[in-house]
Amino acid sequence: MITQFPKSRSGALDIEKAIGQMVSANGTLVIDKLDSKVSDRFLTQIKNYLQILHIVPLMLHQGCYYLACSVELSDLDIRNLSNHLKLGVKIIPISESSYIQWFYLQPQNIKGIDASDRINPITKEVMYEDIATTTQTMFSLAGEDQIARIKGFISDAIRNRASDIHVEPFPDGLVIRYRIDGKLHKVAVLSAELNNTFISAIKVMSGIDPSNRRVPQDGRMSQQFLQAAEENNADIRVSTSPCVCGELGGESTVLRLLPRKNSFSKIEDIGFTEQALAIYKRWINQPQGMIIFTGPTGSGKTSTLNATMLHRANDSVKVATVENPVEYILPGVIQTNVNVKAGMTFGKALESILRQDPDIIMVGEIRNSETAETAIQAAMTGHLVFTTLHTNNSVGAIRRLQDLGIDRGSISDALLGVVAQRLVRRVCPHCAESHVPSTLELNAIGLDRSSVNLKGWRKGRGCPKCYHTGYLGREAIIELLDVNLTVQQLIYEGTSHQLQNYLQEINFDSLRMAAIAKLVAGVTTVEEILRVLPHNALYVPKVST
Repeated sequence: MITQFPKSRSGALDIEKAIGQMVSANGTLVIDKLDSKVSDRFLTQIKNYLQILHIVPLMLHQGCYYLACSVELSDLDIRNLSNHLKLGVKIIPISESSYIQWFYLQPQNIKGIDASDRINPITKEVMYEDIATTTQTMFSLAGEDQIARIKGFISDAIRNRASDIHVEPFPDGLVIRYRIDGKLHKVAVLSAELNNTFISAIKVMSGIDPSNRRVPQDGRMSQQFLQAAEENNADIRVSTSPCVCGELGGESTVLRLLPRKNSFSKIEDIGFTEQALAIYKRWINQPQGMIIFTGPTGSGKTSTLNATMLHRANDSVKVATVENPVEYILPGVIQTNVNVKAGMTFGKALESILRQDPDIIMVGEIRNSETAETAIQAAMTGHLVFTTLHTNNSVGAIRRLQDLGIDRGSISDALLGVVAQRLVRRVCPHCAESHVPSTLELNAIGLDRSSVNLKGWRKGRGCPKCYHTGYLGREAIIELLDVNLTVQQLIYEGTSHQLQNYLQEINFDSLRMAAIAKLVAGVTTVEEILRVLPHNALYVPKVST
């Protein structure tokens, strides 16, 4: 019997007011007002009817069940239900969205970390959800169960293609943000009182000391919480860092969601133009030499490298990698983790791999002259070497190797080419519309209206499938510096200025040219290009003599 609801002057339960506390005037179900004992009893009695009639138990009073329903029931359905229960039945209408929220909070529908599409239990169709509304509702209904909250928001994040979850203490509360297609989206704000308990629960799930809030800590979500995530090929790394939040201390926490399978399974899916792809395939099929990838963190270098390793790995070729850390497990590839504390640096690991008779080597990053020298020597002695450098463009990679003490002759002899890339969001195919760029947009990327095809340009209007952003998914824009005989000569005895002039003369595959190709094909927008590329990448210098 429900006792927390209002009573009349005579002491009897005021049914109308009690129902009003559970169902608002517009048919919205106030789920946290439902009586769990009534729900448990009803669900036991009515299990076979539940998904057929789409009903929610509200209360049981004086031999009558008061039930909420999101669909119209026939008189026959109500009579059958009453006969089955051996009690009276009164139906209160609620909205379909309220029923769906209640449905997915039932124990039989909670599967831990579950990233599968949500199916509307009434229409049986895939639902396209409002992330912020869904996440905020889930948090508010999880009660004091922090583990349930965490499983819920991880499920939401994976389902909505997030790469990272940020949990940050601010004066107005604990803010949850998802990084989707490279941009952060605020999805929920929890009470500031949850700061310590919520973060502590994340730490416990990740094998991190919850009592130590004064130093940064790193962990990995425990296997017992990841069964469903593993089915979706997800690995979850956790990082905490102390921070100042108003007068109170707090911790900023980031959960990185790493798919165990690279999302770019083929190099054709990455974003190369047709011309650039032909050049790149020629490089990666060479018996020896070095290919360098450049770009900031999050520019897709790892995805391109892994797709390339999968492309080349077969029974007749030994492929080995040195990574920090290994993020994707690649079939047919020998992968080694860097462990600086144990003395396993990039340089030491590379030296070890060279004694393993590899054909192709991928070095996650060149950070010092020792690793650079070893990688160059490997490329010159019969190995195909892939590696990354943190520079803004392809020409900068050559200067960086010189700064690390590699002589010009070795660079000229070993280098096959340099790939510089960025990731841009794709126009959502579900709400894309033709778009005529303004003069301001064309000027921003150095184009003249008369010199470019404007027929294929598109822009997303915004729809539920893209969370009303106009973008869905990402792909790379790629600059290729092909080290032909002339470039070899300029590396050996020329200057960076002379090399830049030559590249400009031959109209090489620069980031700017790749970006324009994406615009003309309707893949992305000028706003997205300006967001991702630095101004100097769009600047067209005059060739000097």
